[in-house]
Amino acid sequence: MHDSLPPIVPAIDTALAKWEWHGRPGLPENGFALSRPPGRRRHGIYRVDTGSPVIEPEGHILRMAPAPDGRSICVQLAERADEDAALGLVDTATGALRLYPEVRCRYDPMLWAGDSSGVELVAGQSHSLVRLDARTGRPTSSAVSPDTRLRLFPGGRRGLFAESRPGSPSRLIDRATGIEIGAFGAIVRVLPCADGVVVDEGTRLRCLDPGSGAERWRWDDPDLRVTSFAALGQDIVAVGARAGRSVIVRLVQGAVVAEREVTYRGAPAVATGVSADAGLFHALVEGPFLPPRVVSAEELLSDRPTAACRKTPARTERHVFTAEDGARVPVVVTSPADARGPAPLILTCYGGFGVPSLPAFEPTVPAWVEQGGRYAIAQVRGGGEHGPAWRRAGYGLAKGRGVDDLAVIARGLVEAGLTRPDLLVLAGSSHGGVLATSCALGSPDLCAGVVSTAAPLDLLNLGAHPLGQRWAGEFGGSDSPEGIAHLRRISPLHRALTLASGTALPRFLGIVLAEDSRVVADDTLAVVDALRRVGGDATVWRAPDTGHGGNHLDSLHRLGATVLSFAAATTGSVQTAPSTT
Repeated sequence: MHDSLPPIVPAIDTALAKWEWHGRPGLPENGFALSRPPGRRRHGIYRVDTGSPVIEPEGHILRMAPAPDGRSICVQLAERADEDAALGLVDTATGALRLYPEVRCRYDPMLWAGDSSGVELVAGQSHSLVRLDARTGRPTSSAVSPDTRLRLFPGGRRGLFAESRPGSPSRLIDRATGIEIGAFGAIVRVLPCADGVVVDEGTRLRCLDPGSGAERWRWDDPDLRVTSFAALGQDIVAVGARAGRSVIVRLVQGAVVAEREVTYRGAPAVATGVSADAGLFHALVEGPFLPPRVVSAEELLSDRPTAACRKTPARTERHVFTAEDGARVPVVVTSPADARGPAPLILTCYGGFGVPSLPAFEPTVPAWVEQGGRYAIAQVRGGGEHGPAWRRAGYGLAKGRGVDDLAVIARGLVEAGLTRPDLLVLAGSSHGGVLATSCALGSPDLCAGVVSTAAPLDLLNLGAHPLGQRWAGEFGGSDSPEGIAHLRRISPLHRALTLASGTALPRFLGIVLAEDSRVVADDTLAVVDALRRVGGDATVWRAPDTGHGGNHLDSLHRLGATVLSFAAATTGSVQTAPSTT
């Protein structure tokens, strides 16, 4: 069962294309950046100093790692959007690419030798430790046990191994000596810092001596969810989320010397990444109407007054609503600057895996707002916006709180006069699609429509998805009667199957991705079938050439225009315009 592409509203299509033109720059890394320049449809690798292209492939670059001498760049290049990449080596002088299709990889960290003689990685898809000789291009490999996850990180004389096994702490091992530096609950990333190494454990940063494992300092701030950090000598700059807002922090030997809420030219913004290159810290900064740009981290950390922001046709505000258990649940709403009274509103969420939902730049937001609609991002429990307690409050057997929080926000937005149920559309992708669909089907009078994109909608059968076994803890396992009852209560498919015929339901658009390597389409098809059996208006659309990770702009445009056009048609606002009081 595959329906045709829902009709696209021409005005939305045009507005979306205008905002997509801005592109998405990448952070500098040894003089190069993985970017999509303005007006381009695909990501490529470009020189930071001149902006000239090194390589602009047809495929999808998952990761890049420039050699220290700048002569070669190791890349992971996927032919399709399915995130199944082959290892490659690019000559930066000529742009020539040599691919190794037998080496399959998927975002695996790559490590260059200090003298640029070769690059290594543990290819997770191939279960092998691979080395490419930079001069000859000759690969060598050795097998790695499929039961052990190994990753390479810089540090020491020859780099470090992060070794993880199910049910055991992750061990960090110096490759040159074989000495175990330490054991950690999780190893997110490791970077050299002066003559030590800094380990990001997900909840704290720790600096260790790579020879002995002795701890030199630790920085533990439970209220801050670090999303990116970089090191220069003893200095660390980190960005992340605190109290639902984007912050940037500078550390020297583990002590905080500066912290600022991220603003750009006097207006709140979001820092989505940070890097160190050419002796400077750089940050990627963006906002709902602020296309992403690379700026000096010093600018974001400075106390000096900045130039006033230019006037935009929108305003972004925070609202907080109270859940039944007393929790205060925030939502960030972007509206037309002159909007008054109820308007068509798209309410989105993610709410899982500790991922912060912050108002970054997504072209669908200004495209929708320019047509008179509002766009809201819910920060429900289970996400990473408000510290580990907020995360735990929506994790596992407490996952239903995220669904309930979304309903509280939806009702709060209506009571605040920002929208009406007939003007409200819930939308979510992946984990967010589970919450949005469960919320809409659990409270059918809440909204006019719901869009689910690439979501596992049958929580009692997560194992049917390629990565489903990794999600059991997030949603609450089905290995106990308590867990099964919990999953049945919140599973979108179970809710759809138990609806009474004739129930007034919101319109449903289920989007599945043709090249999705994480979530299969069966759950969405089953939900659409169940809704149609009880008289619901339900459509499924298979987005071509689209995967769960990075996609070309052509695919993203088609996807975004479809969601916005569905929302416009559902709310009866093809020429959307806010009401006036």
